[in-house]
Amino acid sequence: MYYNFDTEDMTRAKAALLLYAMYRSRDKQSSLNGVDTWKRFTAYIRGACLKSSTTAEFVQAFCKKAQVSAIVPKYLDDGQPVMLPGGEMIAAEGVHDYRSSIIADDDLLPVLNRESMYLTLLVRERIQRERLEGENDEA
Repeated sequence: MYYNFDTEDMTRAKAALLLYAMYRSRDKQSSLNGVDTWKRFTAYIRGACLKSSTTAEFVQAFCKKAQVSAIVPKYLDDGQPVMLPGGEMIAAEGVHDYRSSIIADDDLLPVLNRESMYLTLLVRERIQRERLEGENDEA
């Protein structure tokens, strides 16, 4: 399990993490809030892939369509310490790993294009698990 997704494939986990972060960062007026959320989510992935030749272009196209004004760094963070350029490690709330290397990884684009349904299920499964864990914490 990578990045808290139920997969043993790092490329798929990175793609799912990127989608998860964009979904969780959506604006309140986003079309991803409502009855057909997951149909739209998958359609936006496919549409963004068609318009993109890099993962960074995919992110721009998806965010525009899904009304995501900014990706919130905490959704890309896995809680591991952040290594500064000098080799110093920092682990503190409010210090996030922005994982810009994921957006620069153009090997993700073919996976996003070919496996959008599977990646959507990985994202949905993680969100459901987080909700259940949140309910258990309250009890």
